[in-house]
Amino acid sequence: MTQTVDLSLALLHSDMLDKQGSVVTTSLTLIDVHDIARSCRTYGINTVFIAHTSPTLRKLCRILKNHWEEGFGATYNPNRKEALANVEIVCDLDEAIQRIDLRCGKLPKLIATSAHPGADRIKFNTVKELLKEGEPYLLMFGTGWGMSPNLINRCDYFLEPITGPTDYNHLSVRSACAIILDRLLGSCS
Repeated sequence: MTQTVDLSLALLHSDMLDKQGSVVTTSLTLIDVHDIARSCRTYGINTVFIAHTSPTLRKLCRILKNHWEEGFGATYNPNRKEALANVEIVCDLDEAIQRIDLRCGKLPKLIATSAHPGADRIKFNTVKELLKEGEPYLLMFGTGWGMSPNLINRCDYFLEPITGPTDYNHLSVRSACAIILDRLLGSCS
């Protein structure tokens, strides 16, 4: 499949909210790394940035990645190796932005995602059209109870939330990622 958009994704753990609305750093969840990498490979995402400020958790993520790319996992499940090939482990959002700038020669436009209601949300179809312009974009996913207002305010666009037929809206980040990628890059037959 030919890459037609310049879209990267960042899974963020710093500057997140907890249940009480306090700004925290969340833990790394390895299943998120696996599943988000697989979704991103399916939809042709350039780079999947896993951002965490903890050197220990970045090391854990590198161990996971190495297992599937070079260890027993590389021969046991070559599909997982292929999915994790585009995963880059970074300290924070700024490092992800810098790496895109080095690759493209320009800063990416930032797109925040959130299940929480908010003003000035951009529609999926509008983002789908923006992606066709060839500019680099970075789609940001938060963990915990979502990104802090400070982080969302850094973004160029704030994507509308995923809604279903009920008022329940608390998907896992890996489920939300798959749905959003399908809405932005999928093809309905």
